[in-house]
Amino acid sequence: MEKIPGLMKAVVIEGPKKLAVKEVATPEPLPGEVLIKIETCLLCTWEQRIYSGESSMKRPFIAGHEAAGVIAKINPDTPSNFSIGDKVAFKTLDHCGHCYYCYQGFENQCTGKANKRFYDGIPGSGGLAQYISLPVDRVFPIEWDISLGEAAFTEPLACCIHSVKRSGIKFGSVVVVVGAGIMGQLHAVLARLSGAKVIVIEPNAARRNLALSLGAHAAVDPTVDDEKTVLNSLTRGVGPDVVFITTASTSLAEKYLDAAGKMGRVIFYGSFHPNKDIPIDPNKVHYSEIVITGSASPSTEDFFQASRMLAQKLVPVKEFISCTYSLDNIQEAFEASLSLDTYRVMVELR
Repeated sequence: MEKIPGLMKAVVIEGPKKLAVKEVATPEPLPGEVLIKIETCLLCTWEQRIYSGESSMKRPFIAGHEAAGVIAKINPDTPSNFSIGDKVAFKTLDHCGHCYYCYQGFENQCTGKANKRFYDGIPGSGGLAQYISLPVDRVFPIEWDISLGEAAFTEPLACCIHSVKRSGIKFGSVVVVVGAGIMGQLHAVLARLSGAKVIVIEPNAARRNLALSLGAHAAVDPTVDDEKTVLNSLTRGVGPDVVFITTASTSLAEKYLDAAGKMGRVIFYGSFHPNKDIPIDPNKVHYSEIVITGSASPSTEDFFQASRMLAQKLVPVKEFISCTYSLDNIQEAFEASLSLDTYRVMVELR
């Protein structure tokens, strides 16, 4: 392992569409922590919104949370099975570990005070820095031979695993995934692995074709076909058991609330931008017993399961790396990530 520098590079979002690569002090792992050299980081919609100015996140900020790297240093007072050089994925978004929800394993719903990271006074999740120091229980081994680019998908896959668990998919369920961006694609793959018949609704032909190639049973173009007629035909009039709404559009959320069959489940995956109220027919909910729920972030268990699935190549993700950039071209990387033609843009932090 190469010598750890005293200073490292980090991508700082200073304002709307204003980036800087700055040198900040390399963190030192405290007792109970390990230091990770970050090799790859993906640009999620969260980072995109901070960069574009759509998010209210205060800046300057060092973003990045879909990342992977290798163990660079272990504090002598950190009980650990890790060795220097081990490939790992890691959970950057913090939780307190001892609130009402954390005690039950629902770390994604933490209401306590979690430690925040600062880099020379700049706050951040830290995935777009060259090193990060984390508690060992938020670091997950990648024990099989996959690239660190693939390993960086642990966090988004974990989010989708959490969502699929909330859906109650059973063998033979009929599942509709609204939207075939990366999160919709991952939902479709996981639903297929769960034993469901998968129908994807997506206007983009390339995305529909990719979903079909990854195992979806049908892909509907809502600009050409009447979705209700198609879903009625594909489900023999019963309606889908599960509907995942993976787009950020409240109008689509409203539209597909009516898609689920009796006793179906509708999952609002992710946040909606811009947010607005949508009408719900309470009698439909009452008489049909449909369940409307959400899914937000992964638990530790979801993260662990995602790291195992990726490491064992149970979920293909190479197709979702649309392009790769270095730190020298970080502005171009963020601009590329805003394009609807990309799934994930990968940044190499060498």
